[in-house]
This record gives sequence, structure tokens and C-alpha cells, in this order.
Amino acid sequence: MNNNVPKIQLTIILASVVYFSTIDAGISAFYGGIISLINTALINRHMQKCSNSMTMDAQTSVAMMTVSVITRMMMAAGLTLIGFFLLELNSEALIFGLVFGLIGFLIDKVK
Repeated sequence: MNNNVPKIQLTIILASVVYFSTIDAGISAFYGGIISLINTALINRHMQKCSNSMTMDAQTSVAMMTVSVITRMMMAAGLTLIGFFLLELNSEALIFGLVFGLIGFLIDKVK
């Protein structure tokens, strides 16, 4: 059994999709949840890369962390803007799906 699966995050995203489906905005909430899952995958990739390199000095570690943060923020902003302007998704459902997915990620990490 894989313990790296974000069970709580997936449950919260699914609940938000079900809720927003009642107002015909389930796809928008799903898109926001997908953005949060991509963010989770990038964080896990960065953490695995750092843990595999035990001989890394502090300066390199800070540089890698900075690149990771900038990459994740650019990805989240870019995909959110694509959802708003190109796909013309419901903005409230997209943001709620994204935020609830990120909250689920935090709960998974604390647990």
C-alpha cells in the first residue's frame, strides 16, 4: 500500500466537485483540484530530489527550494488564468477547488 497517496486531499477535492456539481460548476472545481494535485506532485518531486542528494550544501539547497517555489507559483497562476480566460470556467468553483485541495494537502502532511 502506497502511503504517498494524498487521501484526504482527494476526498476534499471530490467533495467540492460533488458540491459544485449541484450548481453546474463541477468541472471548474475539478480543474482547481487538479491544479492542487499538480502542486502536490511537484512538492513531492522536489522533496524526493532533495532527500536523494545527501551531500548538498546549504546554498544549493536554498537555490533548489527557491526554484521549486517559483515553479509551483508560476504553474498555479498560469493554470488558474488559463481556466479563467481560455476555458471560461466558473471562477468561484475553480478557486474553491484549488484552495480546498491545498487545505487537504496540508492536512495530509500534518497527519
